[in-house]
Amino acid sequence: MLDAFKGPKVDKVVFIPSVAITLFLAVYFVINPEDSLLKLSAVFTYMTDDLGWTYVWFTLAAFASALYLIFGKYGKRKLGDEHDKPDFSTFSWIGMIFTASTGSSLLYWGMIEWIYFWKSPPLGAEAGSWQAAELASAYGMFHWGFTAWAMYAVVSIAIAYAYHVKKKPILRLSEATRGILGDRVDGPIGKAIDIFFMFGLIGGVTTSMGLGTPMLTAGICKLTGLEHTQTLEIIVITTWTLSIGFTLLFGLERGIRRMSDLNIYLAFGVLGFLLFFGGHFLFIVNHTTSAVGTIFQNFMIMSFWTDAVGQSKHPQWWTVFYWAWWVVYAPAMGLYIAKISRGRTIRQTVLGSVFWGTLGSWIFFAILGNHSMGLFLSATRPESFSGPALNVIEIFDNVGVSWAIVESVAAAPLGSIVLAAFVLLAFISMVTGQTTIAFTLASVCTKELKEEDEPARWNSFFWALVLGSISVSLLLFNALQPLQTTSIVAAFPLMGVLILVAISFFKMIREDDKEAEKAAGK
Repeated sequence: MLDAFKGPKVDKVVFIPSVAITLFLAVYFVINPEDSLLKLSAVFTYMTDDLGWTYVWFTLAAFASALYLIFGKYGKRKLGDEHDKPDFSTFSWIGMIFTASTGSSLLYWGMIEWIYFWKSPPLGAEAGSWQAAELASAYGMFHWGFTAWAMYAVVSIAIAYAYHVKKKPILRLSEATRGILGDRVDGPIGKAIDIFFMFGLIGGVTTSMGLGTPMLTAGICKLTGLEHTQTLEIIVITTWTLSIGFTLLFGLERGIRRMSDLNIYLAFGVLGFLLFFGGHFLFIVNHTTSAVGTIFQNFMIMSFWTDAVGQSKHPQWWTVFYWAWWVVYAPAMGLYIAKISRGRTIRQTVLGSVFWGTLGSWIFFAILGNHSMGLFLSATRPESFSGPALNVIEIFDNVGVSWAIVESVAAAPLGSIVLAAFVLLAFISMVTGQTTIAFTLASVCTKELKEEDEPARWNSFFWALVLGSISVSLLLFNALQPLQTTSIVAAFPLMGVLILVAISFFKMIREDDKEAEKAAGK
């Protein structure tokens, strides 16, 4: 534990401004929450309504790039030296990628997102119809599917190539743009890129905590009979923060990997029980099959739909919002996946992100969402559906989203036991997700980070405290939403940076090929 105070030196030029800017804006949002939200919402509306099409094209370009990396000539290229072996087993590696990028948000949206699409369906479907039910299950899986994970994969390859192949001992987003920006990466431009991305990421983390905290608190209240209060939510965030910090003190191998493995095993248990013993097995497998078919049949329509004529704003409020959210997280996930992928090929790394990430997300949405929908249909249409029944939408409308999730879990057989396991899963999921974020923030603030090194553990622990403290402060003053909106607004300029990252990667790898060909010719 004494090693926590040792480790690589911090880059104060990145560390101090990023902390200062974050704290300054957090204080400003606390002082002026309503005015801040009003102004930021106007900017956000402009970016989604008027510039939403740019997110559509950007994400599809990322998906196409991921396919090229899988099937193209660079797929066999190893991220590292030829003799390098993977640092983690395939199971742990996949688990670390998946749990790092999902957190409790997947439990939240996986269980309840279908309700939004049932009540206000996309593509002109009638609310409450069978078409709405089909699309409701499909759209959540679409938003957490191939397109989103492709963004992570492409960014991770670009960063991993600079880090493991070019042997640049700096794990930062800016370093992946060196192929285009050259030595300017070492100056103010590079520092600005890293600071800007860090701030957007911190805002994204508060979004996850803003969703996960009420859900976990509601679960605790259901199990214990305690009243759902702001004080209890603050206790939850504080406990989360300390757990994240202590996990980081044990490092990447002993802390993060083991917590990720535990997360995966617990998820298998909860999801497996709901699938096989929740009372809606046939409905879940049949409706999931239909949802997968709907996605593959309508993938291009769902990807390109902007509803320019109908003006429902559905694609802007949902699909564009999701793409912006993924863009904000893409640099952090790219840095993290790059760090843990030494010794793997480009093809393995992209497939590990896109295939396994998508499959894992789909399993969560398939089981949680269709379990909840099955409860609702059994309650409202008993002549056609059997099994445990619960009017989830009535709870959703009258009590709130978090309680609709909790009651859906508790409606299963052995409800209290399953709910306790679900609450534990939500807690650990948030710990693993935010541990990764704190680790990444610490990496970016480190001057030099060799392949075998990790950022100083006090550095990672510090960022865990920053994330928790900001969340508690903003929650106390009802100022969470402005910072969350800021993170999504930050996604638009970040797209430009990620385009530079991708172009820089392809430029570097082609130049290396040319040099190798010249050397072989001699």
